[in-house]
Amino acid sequence: MSVSAEQELSSLFDQFDLNADGEITPEEVEQVLMVFQGILVPEATAALRALVHAQGVVSRAAFLHWAQQQPGLQSDQILQYLFLLIDSDDSGWFSRDELAVLLSLLPPANDASSPSVDGLLQRLDRDSNGQISRDEFLALVRNENGLRLSLADLKRLKKTLVQLTSTARLDAVGLVEVDCDLGAGTAGAGAGIALLKGAVQRHQDLRRLSKGLIEEIEGQQPASARATARRSDVGAGSATPHARHIEAISQVMADAAGLVAATMKQGLFPIVLAGDHSTAASTIAGIRRAHPSERLGVIWIDAHADIHSPFTTPSGNMHGMPLGIATAHDNLAAAINDPDDLTRQRWRQLQELGGSQGPALKLSDLIYIAVRDTEPAEDATLAAHAIPVIGTEEVRREGPEAAARRCLEYLTEVDRIYVSFDVDALDSTICKGTGTPVPGGLWADEAEAILRYLLADPRVCCWEICEINPHLDTINTLAEVSLGIFNGGLEALAERLKSPAVGHAG
Repeated sequence: MSVSAEQELSSLFDQFDLNADGEITPEEVEQVLMVFQGILVPEATAALRALVHAQGVVSRAAFLHWAQQQPGLQSDQILQYLFLLIDSDDSGWFSRDELAVLLSLLPPANDASSPSVDGLLQRLDRDSNGQISRDEFLALVRNENGLRLSLADLKRLKKTLVQLTSTARLDAVGLVEVDCDLGAGTAGAGAGIALLKGAVQRHQDLRRLSKGLIEEIEGQQPASARATARRSDVGAGSATPHARHIEAISQVMADAAGLVAATMKQGLFPIVLAGDHSTAASTIAGIRRAHPSERLGVIWIDAHADIHSPFTTPSGNMHGMPLGIATAHDNLAAAINDPDDLTRQRWRQLQELGGSQGPALKLSDLIYIAVRDTEPAEDATLAAHAIPVIGTEEVRREGPEAAARRCLEYLTEVDRIYVSFDVDALDSTICKGTGTPVPGGLWADEAEAILRYLLADPRVCCWEICEINPHLDTINTLAEVSLGIFNGGLEALAERLKSPAVGHAG
């Protein structure tokens, strides 16, 4: 086993070793397996249970020895699945174009060693027929001279491809990319969706995605409307400490609001894949632009209330402010900051992004699920405006469908509903790939059940998933969890929109 593979499997051991004592017990295994539903293949799950019950406790060395014997924990199984996804014509071979799709989705190398399509063809096409067989493809990772991919890279690649191919089957859905990590305290959230556009542009069988799934590909939006801003582009510092990077984020939000509005005006249901949660304010603004006379409700599934302003924020991170923007709620009664003039100006502009008179969202039309990490200024807002919060224990006690039903009933009077799902709504034992994990959150199956129920309601007009940061998850378990949740939501939409059902990635 290579050093990198051993490190990845050792990281998996750490996730089972909840008390960090160097051993995993049957109780720890059962607790983590409940969280890991859909991540480990059934054979691996059964084998691990058998091992730990036979030995009582399992050391790291014993776990690594066991893991080496489990195909489901190694790269080959994922490579086989990726081959099937990219081999869209079921020929059993990769054409040059299909190989180009694969390379376009891979993470960039830190050096000049990134292989070219022609270079890989020359190196691996042993029978010189201009195509890559399944066995030749598997050699890409097995061979030291092939592609340098970690298990996390492979899982991320699988997730990206499944999102593309499964969404492509829903003609009434528009995929909107908002690649921004400036609003968060930790860089990298935008990398979760940064490679989608290149794949769409290159993949012949996904050309029809350009009709709406990523709006700017058809040129219907100006070239700058890519809704993209990365921390590396603007530097680490900020001249606006009470709303860090607000200048750059303002431009992203303006572009993103336009993309969401244009997608809805085409009659499509926007699924927004976002980096950090700051840009959710632009999603709300885009819905408001597309439907200015209709009343909008918001269901916010998150560990955090995200209703700060530059006047109340203790951190200056704008991913804590999207609902302060959307509701035009400055919360001056709880102010602890005196923002500079530039921040005040940009803040007002963001609050007017919806283009209509008054805020894009009323505080009375907001309801939370799984919020459990708030600050005094936010608590004051929730109390003063009686904004409901359905906690995790309530979800667990009454059931996820009941929690979703309560949200819909609370928003009985609204015309349209936007559902925003931040992955840190999940419990911190799952959320290894987000910058703000919080204990006491939802299990993956609870989150999926809530989203399935909500998305079946005809008033739900937009769904957003954000804060997936692959750089924080060594073996990328969150990619697997979020992919299951994503597919569950797509299946609910497929049924509702009377489109062919989408398959589950497994």
